Amino acid sequence: MGKPKVRGPTHGRGMEVEGVRGGASQDLEKERILSRSPLASLASPSRRVLFELGRVERLARRQCVCQQGAPPRHLFLIGAGRVKVERVADGRVVPLGHRGPGDLVGEGALAGATVSSEGATVLDEGNALVVPLAGLERQLASDAALRGALAAALVARKLETEARLGSLLLCTVEARLIEFLRAAARRWGQPHAAGQLVSAPFTHADIALLIGSTRETVTLLLGKLKRAGLIAFERRRIVIRDGEHLEVLAATA
Repeated sequence: MGKPKVRGPTHGRGMEVEGVRGGASQDLEKERILSRSPLASLASPSRRVLFELGRVERLARRQCVCQQGAPPRHLFLIGAGRVKVERVADGRVVPLGHRGPGDLVGEGALAGATVSSEGATVLDEGNALVVPLAGLERQLASDAALRGALAAALVARKLETEARLGSLLLCTVEARLIEFLRAAARRWGQPHAAGQLVSAPFTHADIALLIGSTRETVTLLLGKLKRAGLIAFERRRIVIRDGEHLEVLAATA
């Protein structure tokens, strides 16, 4: 199987989000995306400049938005969908996580990286506010508020990575699975008659890679949580039926 083809933003009509073609609609969608991102607290004029620099683009399934080893071109603020981020090292694929609404992709370039240290591929179609790095870097030179907000986002990502490493070293597989479910619900959760639906269709193999386990173990543990009435399954998606009990269980697993 070949590598996914890199399809960066084109700013053509074919890449625009349906129903978000007009200037006013673009601004509304930009505001929605920004309000869920680490840059949500940005005030004007920094906020307005970011809106002027960026454009809402559709993210097509299997689209490669960032290629490891290639010069980065854009910063992506994910508005909807799911993007897989991974790194190839010594011929082995290292999963770094799945990014969703509110997350950044390509932020490594803000720390001075001249080439991307990881690749990013769209798993579930969605959209993003796409900001060209060239224009963003020029703005950063004179915009202290924007520099501070992006620096805070980079620190938050570092802390998240450290927390994940600590979990892999110190927590049981069951505890890691429960924390994954809670995080997935926060990022992709939607109201459901039985609780909260995780809209992203994670496979058991996906989850195993992300929590450092095996597909068989994940299947067994998900079955255990289902029998306990804490989760359910609906069309390849997970429904969190009892989030409060799941939170209590996370502390003791």
